[in-house]
Amino acid sequence: MKCSRCSIDVPQGRIDMGYTICVECSTEEKVSCHTIYPHKTGGYIQVVSKEASDNLNRLDRRGTSVKSSKHYKPFIIEEKSEPKRIIRSKKCNKVYTDYDVALEGTLNFFHEWGYEPTLKYLRGLNSSGQIPLMTRVKIQDIVTDMYLEPSPRALVRKFNKEIA
Repeated sequence: MKCSRCSIDVPQGRIDMGYTICVECSTEEKVSCHTIYPHKTGGYIQVVSKEASDNLNRLDRRGTSVKSSKHYKPFIIEEKSEPKRIIRSKKCNKVYTDYDVALEGTLNFFHEWGYEPTLKYLRGLNSSGQIPLMTRVKIQDIVTDMYLEPSPRALVRKFNKEIA
């Protein structure tokens, strides 16, 4: 079939849709779409005219307009004129209490005052800089093991209860 305006062959697909005019002579506007996001994901497309699509994309912060750019504040990186400082590693000059001395003092404290005050005592030694963190952790593990181990007296009581 020929176009009724320019006498060019009209594609069969247009004829099947009911058109008698070719694409070049058509006055119908192309349709466009606007994506709607009711929540974070799962957007859907609404078919609208090209003019409505341009307007909606201009108004919508998630609009997908390629021609118009978003109006964000410009991002400017200013270079510093200061020279880079050379960082030199310093050797640790702190003098800590000897491990054996710290362990003996902590165990004496534990036997006199108990578990909770001993942990506070260890934290105080560490935060004041008298012992390093690794020493504190090792001594704290020893104190915790001693606290969790049953005493010989408690074992005797438990054994006597099982017999009786």
